Amino acid sequence: MTKCIIINGDSRKELAQFNNSIDLIVTSPPYADARKKHYDSIHPKDFADWFLTFHESFRDALKPTGSLVINIKDKVVDRVRHRFVWKTIEKLSEQGWHCIDDYIWYKTNPMPGYWPTRLRDGWEYCFHLAKTKKPYINQDAVRVPMGDWAESRLKNLSHNDKKRNNSANESGFGRDLSRWVGKKNVLPSNVLSIALVGKNKGHPAVFPVELPAFFIKLLSPPNGFIADPFGGSGSTGIAALSLNRSCVLIDTHKKYCQLAFERIIKEARLHDAEILFENVAVIEPGKRKKRQLEDTPSLLDFVSA
Repeated sequence: MTKCIIINGDSRKELAQFNNSIDLIVTSPPYADARKKHYDSIHPKDFADWFLTFHESFRDALKPTGSLVINIKDKVVDRVRHRFVWKTIEKLSEQGWHCIDDYIWYKTNPMPGYWPTRLRDGWEYCFHLAKTKKPYINQDAVRVPMGDWAESRLKNLSHNDKKRNNSANESGFGRDLSRWVGKKNVLPSNVLSIALVGKNKGHPAVFPVELPAFFIKLLSPPNGFIADPFGGSGSTGIAALSLNRSCVLIDTHKKYCQLAFERIIKEARLHDAEILFENVAVIEPGKRKKRQLEDTPSLLDFVSA
């Protein structure tokens, strides 16, 4: 049975209950110095140091082959793009995190607008970091159809197509196209084309469920355990439960914990999931089962049961 835990609290403290048990942390941290009515408004110049205060709790909570995926976008400050995002990733690297790959979330429907010196923001970073250089990965889970071009291109192969020869410009890169004959699916690129969420859903920065879902399929095993330390409106929880993974969502804002619970009930494809919440007295169980915290020896036991 899949389980979902919603915690109103600080993930630097709350994740200590899950040491060495989480397969994947996928999250979008609060924006730097933005949406002051909703977040703590960390100034871009302080963001890297602030985010570093979470790294030990993230590292300790992950399994040895676990991964951390951070969806984040830098910010324009005084008409210049501030590089706090790069500084954050560099500081994490200095603390021992391995930067496995950088993904780009291409927004197929970016918000319109006009700016004197720049264009519309149409993409965001998704950084994949891990405790080891060989974290768990299941590439087969995200393969995509090869495309219509394959049938015509692979029908009549030349002599050079049937061996790994150097490219025409002598760049050192080569290919053996014959290896692709008969294949139907291939690995996707690290550019993810996903539309923005159509409406606010009660939270100022809702990312689409398809974004965490991609990384959950790629970077966590079946029946794995997923965490979002900045749980927000619950998109990561919806993705995890819909993919038969248990999850823990942590947020310092009680109203977002309530929102996440309501969205999970409405949007997650649940069969017999069990939801536990801590420090969130405003939540009503609705049609789903509620486990009282005092009935559970520990939150990790709850997930494992």
